[in-house]
Amino acid sequence: MTKIIAHRGARNLWAENSLTGFRNVLDLGAMAVEFDLHLGADNTVLVIHDATLDRTTTGTGPVSALTTASRHDLRLIGPEGEIDEGVPLLSEVLDVLAPAQGLHFMPEFKADENGVYDPALITATVQLLRDRNLGARTTLHSFDIDVVRTLEAVAPEFRRMISVNRDWMAKQGGVEVFFETVNDLVDIVAVHHELFEAEFDRITTVFPLDRLSVWTVNDPEMIGHWLKRGPGFLTTDDPRLAHRMMTQGVTA
Repeated sequence: MTKIIAHRGARNLWAENSLTGFRNVLDLGAMAVEFDLHLGADNTVLVIHDATLDRTTTGTGPVSALTTASRHDLRLIGPEGEIDEGVPLLSEVLDVLAPAQGLHFMPEFKADENGVYDPALITATVQLLRDRNLGARTTLHSFDIDVVRTLEAVAPEFRRMISVNRDWMAKQGGVEVFFETVNDLVDIVAVHHELFEAEFDRITTVFPLDRLSVWTVNDPEMIGHWLKRGPGFLTTDDPRLAHRMMTQGVTA
């Protein structure tokens, strides 16, 4: 059965990567929650997608300059506007999500405003997850293959996922070369829906369907189409809709 991944804590429903979204997503039937990580100025792990604050908060400038104190001066911006909540720490997100038995976590390591992946972000994240004994419930995630190789070396007990879209696949040498490269490196490959649709037969010939995730699908027709095709995982900004369609057996 396809497992539903709530993308950025269901960002079509609530402010992305917000504690509000993470609390609410627990009632939506998602099997996993995906969220994004950056390192703040005081080496705290922050949960936010962009390398800058401008799009999703009332602040401006790089996330890397944000401190534990200054994050409280910001407000997140969601589908209905500004909410009374700042950028959360990973520890706060885990406080919300970890008590939900069986829920899986998919934190994604993001590059900073200079396009650099800070190794300290990996170290701090892995240590926090280990301290909470969450290794068995966590899949560490990146677009960057060198980051995933680092994760294999420093945190071999964690599952790993890599994401790919059409442009990135081309840079890696095409479908067959890419999947041969990552086959023993990752547990899951997340494929952008346009690439997956265009190369479905080639991809599923060289890689097991149950180790593939399609991202990010949100409208009913597309969700139904991919539920019918049956990849191992479906990443969506609207897990409420996806779960309802799956439990009702609705497919395109």
